[in-house]
Amino acid sequence: MKRLAIASALVLPLVAGPAFSQSYNTTLSGASPGGLWSRIGRGLDAAIAAAFPGSTVTYQTGSGGFANIVLVSTGKVPMGLAVDMELVMANNGVKPFRGKISNIRQLVRVYSPTARFQAQHALIRKDVAEKYGLKSLSDLAKKKPKLRVAVNRRGNSDSDIGQLVLADSGASVDNIKKWGGQVIYAPSREITSLMNDRRIDMVVFGIAYNHPRVREMVRGLGDNIMMLQIEPDVAEKVAAKIGGKTCVFKAAEYKFISQDTNSVCAGAIIVVNKDMPDQQAYDLTKAVVTQIEKFKTAHRLIAKATTPSTFAEPSAIPFHPGAAKYLKEKGLLK
Repeated sequence: MKRLAIASALVLPLVAGPAFSQSYNTTLSGASPGGLWSRIGRGLDAAIAAAFPGSTVTYQTGSGGFANIVLVSTGKVPMGLAVDMELVMANNGVKPFRGKISNIRQLVRVYSPTARFQAQHALIRKDVAEKYGLKSLSDLAKKKPKLRVAVNRRGNSDSDIGQLVLADSGASVDNIKKWGGQVIYAPSREITSLMNDRRIDMVVFGIAYNHPRVREMVRGLGDNIMMLQIEPDVAEKVAAKIGGKTCVFKAAEYKFISQDTNSVCAGAIIVVNKDMPDQQAYDLTKAVVTQIEKFKTAHRLIAKATTPSTFAEPSAIPFHPGAAKYLKEKGLLK
């Protein structure tokens, strides 16, 4: 019987007997059901159950990292998933947060920016790029083309990252509109449909390398698709702002690029409240590291990209002391 469930209620830790027989019934708040984060919940559940028999992790659907940070901060859920940029924004107390959030801590990193699960793709119809002579995003500021550009929906950190990439390339939302263009905010499924129907000219969104949405665009547009270069200085500048890293698509990785193409990538972290008991944070971290093969069952790309060192990659927030203790004991964290 599958233990991983979709729920909206907080399940508190359950102590059963002495420390060696401890079990944890806990909750991880993520995003939509069926996506990468729900699969991470499944992998986390498998790892913790293997390390501490009788344990369960309930995956709670949610509105994403911004909401998860607030839920963890206010004690409404014990664990939540968030991406690097969301943690930077929480630290700085910028919208959508009402003020600085200082009581969340990192348990483990579930995927590194370099895994390219959230890599900015600046995709454009080839006929449009050739019409205006566009090879990089910075060319938009030089040519000032009238384009219909899509980014992810508002309230999503990927939308913020996409807009930063555009703005730091000289093609802010305001500039695109000033040049007679249009900016559309939509989820990735809708963006893909709009591209294939030729109702938009370009998209800038963060999505995994070779994601089904990208493959769908290639099927829909055939040879009429290309990727614009993000200039190295722009990629580095944006990566520093979001707590992510620069990354690259090799020329051979996509048939529609002929040279290595720069991107900006973000990773994801399990966040917990600073008041989580040290022993619980220690045990949960130990479970993920020692049962890494169980965790890797979450997703084929997680299996490919995750190592024990991945869990110890830092973020914009401190590690929980219990998590740090275990990672240091194993030589994964200095």
